[in-house]
Amino acid sequence: MSKEKLREKPNNVTSTNKKASEPKMGGSLFEMMDRSLEKAHPWLIWLSMGITLLFSLLLYDPKVSLTGDDSFYIIRASEFIHSFKYPAFQGPLFPMVLGLVVAIFGISLTPLKLFSMVAMLASIYLIYRTFRNRIPATILVIVIALSSINGYLLYYASQAYSEAFYILMQILMVLVFFNYFIDQDKKFTFREDLKRHFILALILLLLTLTRSIGYSALMAAGAYFLLKGQWKNLAYFILAFGAVFITFQGIKYALWSEGGLQFSNQGTSLLNKDYYAPQDGKEDFGGLIKRFFDNSNLYLSKHFLYMTGFRTYAPVLTLFPLLTILIYLLAIIGLGYTYLKNNYLFFTGLVAGAFLLVTFVVLQAKWDQGRLIIPAFSFLLMLVVAALYYLFQQKNLKILQFVLPLIAVIAFFQTIGASATQIKEARKESGRFGGLTPDWKHYLQASEWAASNLPEDAVIACRKPSISFVYGEGRNFYGIMQLPAFDKDRFFSDWKNSQGSYVAYSYDQFEGKQLPPDLIRTLKQNIVAQFFAADKVYFIDNLPDNLRVSVIGSMSAFGIQGTTSPDSLSILRGKDDKATTLIYPDSLLLSLHKNNVSYVLTANLRRNSLVKNGQIINTVERYMAFIQDKYPGITSKVVQIGADENEPATIMKLEYEKAGLKGIK
Repeated sequence: MSKEKLREKPNNVTSTNKKASEPKMGGSLFEMMDRSLEKAHPWLIWLSMGITLLFSLLLYDPKVSLTGDDSFYIIRASEFIHSFKYPAFQGPLFPMVLGLVVAIFGISLTPLKLFSMVAMLASIYLIYRTFRNRIPATILVIVIALSSINGYLLYYASQAYSEAFYILMQILMVLVFFNYFIDQDKKFTFREDLKRHFILALILLLLTLTRSIGYSALMAAGAYFLLKGQWKNLAYFILAFGAVFITFQGIKYALWSEGGLQFSNQGTSLLNKDYYAPQDGKEDFGGLIKRFFDNSNLYLSKHFLYMTGFRTYAPVLTLFPLLTILIYLLAIIGLGYTYLKNNYLFFTGLVAGAFLLVTFVVLQAKWDQGRLIIPAFSFLLMLVVAALYYLFQQKNLKILQFVLPLIAVIAFFQTIGASATQIKEARKESGRFGGLTPDWKHYLQASEWAASNLPEDAVIACRKPSISFVYGEGRNFYGIMQLPAFDKDRFFSDWKNSQGSYVAYSYDQFEGKQLPPDLIRTLKQNIVAQFFAADKVYFIDNLPDNLRVSVIGSMSAFGIQGTTSPDSLSILRGKDDKATTLIYPDSLLLSLHKNNVSYVLTANLRRNSLVKNGQIINTVERYMAFIQDKYPGITSKVVQIGADENEPATIMKLEYEKAGLKGIK
């Protein structure tokens, strides 16, 4: 029997798009639509491809995103192709493939972004090829039409994110599953069975190597075999994937001495109560359940609905739990009907469901980013449309069949409108810095200046090293992403054992006092730590024996009383130790020295990109302030991009000699 015929045979019951039973004339609204759209398939797909290309070009963004995530992919691609470094974090396959683009074109944004555009176009075409003659034409055309004009989806056709590539790998996996496990109904020899299971295992491995969320597809495949009672397939599937995975781990260890699991570090962090504060501990079962409900509400009643055109996008949108419940209800109805009527749609629904289930459980609800469900968008839409399609085929509901095309038309024009607005905004921006506020424009210009004017081997510390790397043409930028957390228990223990050599002074005691320069210099040179507790700030000196008595006496003469008791500061920690901070200036400086940092890029990057109110992301500035407080004059200005009143960026040179360290050539 031919593959085309196998596609048309019933899945448990009569297939709704089976050509052999196609109505000769008339029939229900869905039957007439299926028949008409089936004939229109050839030109509709090319029209959709053309629209996808046009919208992708009109939405094209020549810049990298300001989050820096896409820039990190480019960094890993460059490190892989130039240093053969294994791109361990997030997923290695996309940086490896992107590395081929870097090898040919270098760190050039246009070809890197065009790669995503090609992947998105290929995905739209493969959705058509994969589902044609396998699912009702009405469902397929609605999904392709709404996907090909969707600005939220097509935004990733001009980004160096992994979304477009993941969508391509995902549809390839679905195609393999259809070809080898749903189309086929013959008895297989042992060799044939092994072959098809190893092919499936290989494509699933590639999907997991693209993004860790790809492991959800293993859940979908296993669930399909389990729910369909295909026990032998389930056993072979587990064994085949295990063998392929172990083989890959062996190859990875042999080539890179990398034996860890891809998702181990990332997965551990995701299970923290706060991703960025591991000290807060791990999320408990109740917390994971809360995450699931919170994320469900966010991504279904908010993100999914504005992606389908039924809500207007805004940075802050009201959440509607009833809409979330409605979407879940439609998804469950869709899975129930497709289990009985169409195995292709059923498996696709499992893929979308597993993806969203894992996403909703492991992600922090506060991230609230629509892109996190973009790979599941078309499949979830397909499942919801299938639910309405099969629901309105029921005898007593056929009169409502007009509702589905009506909803589709409304969604189509709403999506067109939203995409047109996105295109209009995108066209306002021109050039490499188009649409950027002065803070970001100056930051990127400073990164470019550093690449063109500083020594080739110079290392420049900055807040957004991945973005600076791209605009700095692959130069070496060192990231100061956060202030390190120092062990306060150990510090106060050392203080207790110091036999009185430590003395702490509160900064507010210095207000209105004129101390001799020599005394100020002595105090600064002997700072060992700075301690922050609520609105109190202390610096703690470790005074040598020959200075301790005279310094404490001189300070007392100015009415400034220090404390040599660690308990007087330790008690300020109270019950909420997170409210206190301990900083070692020398440790900050030594970290820069160890990493050969010779320049520092400071900027005025806004906390709220829409508001210029002086509130900036000041991580680098605070980091350097602690060092400069102890070692005044350790930095000298090299260049400033932008006027003082217009959010400038500044590059400073570190002069380690002033701190008694060896300079970096």
